Amino acid sequence: MASDAYYVFLQKFPLKSSFKMIFHTEVIVCPRETFSKDATFLNMLDGLVDRLGVQDATESPFVTIEKKQWSEQSEPGCVQLGYWGANCSSGCCGSPHKQQNRNYALNSRQAVIDNAMGDYKELYFYGVSGGCPDCADAISGEDAYKAVCHGHMNAIEMGGLPKCVSNWAGRDHNPLTNNCNTFTSTVLKCVYGLSDAKPQMGVSDLRTVTCPSVKTQDGREVEQCMIPVMDESFEAIDVSVLSME
Repeated sequence: MASDAYYVFLQKFPLKSSFKMIFHTEVIVCPRETFSKDATFLNMLDGLVDRLGVQDATESPFVTIEKKQWSEQSEPGCVQLGYWGANCSSGCCGSPHKQQNRNYALNSRQAVIDNAMGDYKELYFYGVSGGCPDCADAISGEDAYKAVCHGHMNAIEMGGLPKCVSNWAGRDHNPLTNNCNTFTSTVLKCVYGLSDAKPQMGVSDLRTVTCPSVKTQDGREVEQCMIPVMDESFEAIDVSVLSME
């Protein structure tokens, strides 16, 4: 796996006072270099990529990472992507992107919300973005946030780019139809082109997201969220051939 690969994880927490029946999820994106000091962990992840790439109905689109493995990963090199309700109305104000979210360690038990039960965190591996010559362009955690939020927190403009499923304002939150797990689905499916299936979520995850339909620069129509580029134009990245090898 090349050094420009990004590893995509989902972390799951039960919520306090829910009898561990209501769950909050987030996406964690880590550049390969984050785990450069742990060859055993890296080799394990690379081995799982082949397993995730098998297109078989009997295979799960994600793999459990055991606590004893992720709890040793203390390098704060990942990006934490999460959403929750808040008393704010600007785009993506419900999805914090502060220093602690941009420099997140895989072994952290801190969610973007206060009522997540960090001691019961579960971690799942979903795949890799980039990392091979024939792969689509690698999408970092920063780029993923830009795709969802049109650049950065508070950046979504009505009437501009099509919203990435939601505007993700704090007041857009709905416990059933537009919650943290809807945000997770959007990042996995509409940004990374991965499965949005999740582990045993029950009533916490009822909505199936539909990604916006856009045209790439070569005229192809794809269903994804666009990533802003530096010249203030916008580029659609084809994630249909996301690396699984």
